[in-house]
Amino acid sequence: MVKTLDARTSQGSNGQQVLHPSFTNGVPLLFAQVGLQVSNPGMWIRTLFSGIVEVTASELPVNGNLVIEVYRGLGSSQQLVYATGTIVLANPFFSPSVLSFTGSDFNVPPPGNGQIVYSAYAIFSYNPIYNVSNVRLGPESFNATVYSDD
Repeated sequence: MVKTLDARTSQGSNGQQVLHPSFTNGVPLLFAQVGLQVSNPGMWIRTLFSGIVEVTASELPVNGNLVIEVYRGLGSSQQLVYATGTIVLANPFFSPSVLSFTGSDFNVPPPGNGQIVYSAYAIFSYNPIYNVSNVRLGPESFNATVYSDD
């Protein structure tokens, strides 16, 4: 039988205003982090997560690339468990650009401290001859639920 151990949400923005700091070209920006409490898990632990990041393309001079990376652990030096990306078109007609994602992490080792942490990073990259700012529009959110079998 499957049991839910914990569920958490990290809400960075509801999408009502431009977010700061903005992206630095090609540099991962932590936009969400959740710590899931795991006590007395069964033999198989797995996590289901989802999220959304929205950027504005209305003032982009060239197309950009938005990538989401999810790590199990406190930082980007930990275990990468998921990555996805999309092209952000430099055209006000296509703005805002939304990247929503759903992923999972199977066979998660039982944590020694009773907590599994997931860190979600957004990376926005573009032609380095341009200076782009104020593209983080939001919403930005990340949800994670951890399950195990009895």
